[in-house]
Amino acid sequence: MSTDKLTPTDWLDCALQELTTQGYGALKAQPLAKKLNVTRGSFYYHFESLVDFHAAVIRHWSAKTTSPLIADLAAHATPQETLRALLSITLKSGEQLERAMRSWATVNAQVAAGVKDVDDTRIAYAEELLRACGVAPRDAVPRAKLLYWAAIGRLMMPFPDDSHLSEDEIAGIAALMGESANLGDVRNAT
Repeated sequence: MSTDKLTPTDWLDCALQELTTQGYGALKAQPLAKKLNVTRGSFYYHFESLVDFHAAVIRHWSAKTTSPLIADLAAHATPQETLRALLSITLKSGEQLERAMRSWATVNAQVAAGVKDVDDTRIAYAEELLRACGVAPRDAVPRAKLLYWAAIGRLMMPFPDDSHLSEDEIAGIAALMGESANLGDVRNAT
């Protein structure tokens, strides 16, 4: 690739690939320029600094992983179907990029803040979805967090691809979490 044909997106796509395969240590101008077969000048043509680049990488990751998923889920007819589809995707993926981003967040405060923003967006979406299923607002928040934490926790296991639930098990979890019974009423009944 010649320098004048590279776009910021080319750099960002390369960064996500390198993050996934090589880790966050590869997210520097020189290694990425070498990977793209250009000079570091091309990097600095598109990005003011490494900090600016890292912020762009976080935004690019979010745009490639969160928004498309939410858009795809909008095709489902009911909130219950959407919840089941969301759980089917998130409880089955072995997303290496997600693991790599979270690893990077453990050593970089800027990345940690960006990951937290993405997490907050995803949890808010799950909360809205649960509320659309009829879950009371006070119960939707902890259920959304629990579902999200379970999905992320599974990804952080040493072999996430070995940790699968069947479609029937996922349907059962979706039904349980989407039930509109008030948890306070359940607690009071016991």
